[in-house]
Amino acid sequence: MRRPILFRLYYGLVLAAAAALIVLAWGHRPEPPWPIVAAGLGLLVIAEAAPVRLPGGGQMTAGTMVDLPLLLVVGPFWTAAADVAATLVVQGLFRRRPFVRVAHNASIYVLGAFAAAGAYTRLGGRIGAIGLTEGPSAWRVWQRNFQSGILHHLAFVALGALAAVVWRATGAWGLALVALPVLVSRHAFQLSVELKSDLKDFVRTLTEVLEEVDPYTRHHSVRVATYSVRLARGLRRPEREVEEIEYAALVHDLGKIGPQHQYILQKPGSLSHEEQRTLRAHPAAGAEIVAKVRTLTRVAEIVRSHHERPDGQGYPFGLRSDDVPIGARILNVADAFDAMTSDRPYRRALPVEAALRELERGAATQFDDDVVQCLLRLHAANAFPLVPSPSSEDLQLLRLRTSVGGGGR
Repeated sequence: MRRPILFRLYYGLVLAAAAALIVLAWGHRPEPPWPIVAAGLGLLVIAEAAPVRLPGGGQMTAGTMVDLPLLLVVGPFWTAAADVAATLVVQGLFRRRPFVRVAHNASIYVLGAFAAAGAYTRLGGRIGAIGLTEGPSAWRVWQRNFQSGILHHLAFVALGALAAVVWRATGAWGLALVALPVLVSRHAFQLSVELKSDLKDFVRTLTEVLEEVDPYTRHHSVRVATYSVRLARGLRRPEREVEEIEYAALVHDLGKIGPQHQYILQKPGSLSHEEQRTLRAHPAAGAEIVAKVRTLTRVAEIVRSHHERPDGQGYPFGLRSDDVPIGARILNVADAFDAMTSDRPYRRALPVEAALRELERGAATQFDDDVVQCLLRLHAANAFPLVPSPSSEDLQLLRLRTSVGGGGR
């Protein structure tokens, strides 16, 4: 060792800083979600046990791939604790490395976890307990935020390892060979994220179109989307499907934007055969609009089929049971539940219990039985609260403002 004093100073500062962070965070640590911490620890042990040896000396692991989602889910304290435990198990117990090295590596992991958390919160992010105290589960958060981009993240890790190998083998000039793939990969990832964000914005824009035509239709669609997401997650559908069902619910009434539909929807009496035929055309009309975006093809099929019934008496195709997409079956129940529990031009809202009885009465004929049973289970567990809806008087004011703002018919 050429400079023992400097090394001891550095070593002491690293250990002291890590210990101070652990002590300070101890009193503010969240309740430990043991299954997630245990799963993270297991993955970190595997990553530590299978490092990649660099040709010029040293090693690297894939532990960061575990640390990042773990940090977002359980926060820096439990992420650091899992890192320390994995380091002690692999490097201390199995590899019998000197305690000086093990303590140093564990301390570096602690500093890294808290530094990453600090940087993320400074930029406006929210660290820790995501998906545990509110909203979807941690697994669903991972599905929505990380699963679709997992190949990009793996590519970043591979390119990072490649850059280290090239630098060790050829020197700094060799990094120029890696620079272009790195930049292209990063740009592709950015475009992928932006495309997904643009898709969400497009769907929201379509709901704004409904607002311009009829405020009730948009308010109804937003409520139905909330109910549909609850039901889809209650039925344990993958988060990719949940997102598609949410999109479909937001635009399921897009085919009603024509003035003829507005007259029919506000008509207090019974409908003529021609009016019924016009109303039954709205799922296909809405699906045709949505299908113009290629990435919304499955969403368009849900919109097209959301008035199909298990007994084959629905429209537009008279499909039966499993022939109807699961998203459309979910949307059908959510749509009916909101229609019954909110004011309509021809009647007041029904109490929730009365709406549930109607759904149960129509299970397996008008509505999918599994979806209805899921709604009943969620309601019994107080996990299906009613989304507030405007009263008939509020809707009349909204329609009046829209008519005045749009210059009338």
